[in-house]
Amino acid sequence: MTPEPVMSTSRRGDAHSKNNNDMGGNGNEVIIGDCFSPDDTTNNDSLGEFTCEDSLTLSTSQEKWNWEPTSSSHPCNILRLSQSELLRAFGPLGVPNLYPHPLVIRPDNYDSQNEATINNNYIGRNRHFANMTTLEHLPLNFPPNFNVTLTGSDSLSTHRRIINLSQYLSEMLDANKDIDRPGETLPDEFGNETWYLFGETFTKEWAEFLQHYNLPTCQSCTPLHRQQSMIALSFGIGNIGSGVQWHLHGPGFSETIHGRKHWVLYPPQSIPVYKMEYASRHWMENVYPNLEDWNDQDVKMELKHDEEFLKMWKRVSAKQRHFDGMMGNENESIDEIEEQGPSNKKPWECTINAGEMIYFPDGWHHATINLERYTVFVSSFTTEHN
Repeated sequence: MTPEPVMSTSRRGDAHSKNNNDMGGNGNEVIIGDCFSPDDTTNNDSLGEFTCEDSLTLSTSQEKWNWEPTSSSHPCNILRLSQSELLRAFGPLGVPNLYPHPLVIRPDNYDSQNEATINNNYIGRNRHFANMTTLEHLPLNFPPNFNVTLTGSDSLSTHRRIINLSQYLSEMLDANKDIDRPGETLPDEFGNETWYLFGETFTKEWAEFLQHYNLPTCQSCTPLHRQQSMIALSFGIGNIGSGVQWHLHGPGFSETIHGRKHWVLYPPQSIPVYKMEYASRHWMENVYPNLEDWNDQDVKMELKHDEEFLKMWKRVSAKQRHFDGMMGNENESIDEIEEQGPSNKKPWECTINAGEMIYFPDGWHHATINLERYTVFVSSFTTEHN
C-alpha cells in the first residue's frame, strides 16, 4: 500500500514553530524519499525506482539492520568548525542571527585520535554540567520522586506521559531487553508509543537546573537574551535509535553532553516524505538506504560552497545584506543564495559527539537519532532576527 506523501511538520512547543502553511511553496520544492507503487502516476523517476514492498521494516529478530545506529562510521557532509575558527569567522559574538547554513561546532581540544574522544567522554565548554548529568548524578539534581513529562517521538509529539525520572531512566535502559536489544528503540515502533524525554523541560525545577548550562556562542545567546527569556533551553535523554521524526521550526543549537546523536537535514525547498506516525529511525531504516549516496565530489563541492559562503558573510555586514549588488551581482544578494547540494540524494547529515554541537538554520527540515544507550543533549532555541 502506498502511503500518502507527508510534508515535514513542526513539533508543538518548539520556539519559532511553523506549520506547513508557513512554508509558502514556490513550485521549486523537491520531494525526497517517496515510496510508491508501479501504477502510481506521479512522476517519481528522479527518486529511484523502489516500491513500498522494498522498504518494509525488518523483523525484530533480524541481527543486522539496513541502518545501524551504533556504527562508528556514519558520514558527515556538514562544515565543521572549532570554537576558535568560529570566532575568527564571525567575531566574538559567534554565529550571526539567521545564518542560513548548518554548522557543526567542536571544542578546540577535540582530537579524533584522543583517548577521551575515542571513549566519547565530554571535553567541551560544559564539563561541570556534563558531570551533573551522568547517569549516576542526574537524579540528585532534583527532589526525590521527581516526575518528568515524556512525549511521543512522532512529528507532532501527539502523546504525553508523566513518570518518575528514575523510572524513565530504568525503562529507557532496559527497553527491548527481552529480545537482546537492551536500551534500544527499534525501527518498527510507533512514534506515539515511543516515550522520550525532550521538549517538556520548562518547569521551575528544570529552569534552575539548566542555569548550570553554558549557552552556545551566538549573537542571540547573550546573558541578556537569557535574562529576558529570549532563548529557550530544552533538555533531552534518549536511548539507541530513539529520536524525533522529521519536523521543522526556527533556528537553534543542539549540544550532545553524553553519547552520540545523528542529525539528518534538508533545506527548506527539499521536502522529505515519511510516515509521521513513526519515530525517525523508521525513515533511516526504510527510506534512507534507498536514496543515492553523496559521492566524494558532492561532499567536496558542498564543503567548498559553505566555506566560500562563510567568507562572503564575513565580508558583508548585516545591513549590506539587505541590498542587492553588494557582492558585485546586481540581481543577487547574499541572503538569496540558497543551499542547493546534490538533489534527490541522501540528506545533509552528521554525528554530533559529546562536546560538539550543531547549528540548525531557520526552516530546515530535520530528524534526529540517538546512537548510545544513554544519550544526553541540550537544545537552545533562539528568537532572532537581523
